[in-house]
Order: sequence, then C-alpha cells, then structure tokens
Amino acid sequence: MSKKFPYGYDVNAYIDKAFERMKELYPWATKEMFRKGWSYAIEQVDGKYQYVTYYKWEDGQTDREVLDCDSEGFIETIIGHHHSRIEYENPVVETFNVPASCTYSDDWYLEIYRIQKHQLGGYSAYVQAGNRSAGGSRTFFIPPAYFKLPWEEFLDKYLDLVPPGPFYVGRTDLENAKGLKEFLGY
Repeated sequence: MSKKFPYGYDVNAYIDKAFERMKELYPWATKEMFRKGWSYAIEQVDGKYQYVTYYKWEDGQTDREVLDCDSEGFIETIIGHHHSRIEYENPVVETFNVPASCTYSDDWYLEIYRIQKHQLGGYSAYVQAGNRSAGGSRTFFIPPAYFKLPWEEFLDKYLDLVPPGPFYVGRTDLENAKGLKEFLGY
C-alpha cells in the first residue's frame, strides 16, 4: 500500500475508519444517520489516484471535488460531512444549568451554560455567549471514555474540551454546582 492510501483503493475502508472514529464520540451512531447526499470515491485524476467527494443536491445536480490530501485528511473530511447530522439524531432529553461565578468579560456575556443528557445516550455541554451585535453557541459532545475516569480526572479532561477561559465557567463552578455529579452519573 502507498503512504497516501494505507488502506488500499477501496473507498469503503476509509468510510469505515471514519465511522470507527465517530463511534468513539457518538456510540449510538449508525451509518444510516449519515447525510444522504454525500458519496466518496478514489479515482484516477491525471494519471494519479485521488480522493474524491460527491454531493448530490435535491434538484439532481452533483458537485464533485478532488481532494488534495492524505488519508487522514480524507477521513476527517468524511467525519466533517456527517458529525452534525449524527448529533442531530440524538435529541436532548434532560438538561442541567451550570451557574457561573462570572457571566461577562469585556463586552461578552455568557447567556447559557448547560450540560445536556441525550435520548440515545451520551452527554454534551451547550454554551451560548454574545454581546449587543454578535454572538453564538456551540455544543461539545463529551467522549464516553471520560466517564470511566474518577471525578477529578473527568473534570481535568472536561476542562480541556470546554476550556473555562472563553466561557467563564471553571473548575470551581463545576465543583460547586449542586447535583451536577449525580446528573453525570458520579
């Protein structure tokens, strides 16, 4: 096998690798949850094998893109095409609002910081912040492996995933959030 194609020239091997990685974060995922419009190929382009993506629009038009990347980049592309759909397929069933000791910095305000429990399993952190003219939100799925750690180590990993700097919720806030440990199964 070549360095660029370590799993050979069958595109399904790369799709399977992407799916394996997704299962580490989204154990409930199935390939049926993938976005239907995307497909993948390994094709010869100008005499060299290349990774290729296709997207078929609802009107029947198809976009083709030849990727100039290695196998890792191709696998990450596949994950990028499907992760939000997989997250969408696992709705929130319960939330825990984490009170913050500081809800603003400069002109940014923390509007929401909550831990979410999902229907098909798993937890995520949802953070929303903004100011008078801009803002946004982000969801961070918590890897299931974190929950196998003792509470203190869980917090260390969690704070690497959702750093306290930009979101104003730090270790002390999490430790003082009455009922959070129980909500997370500790």
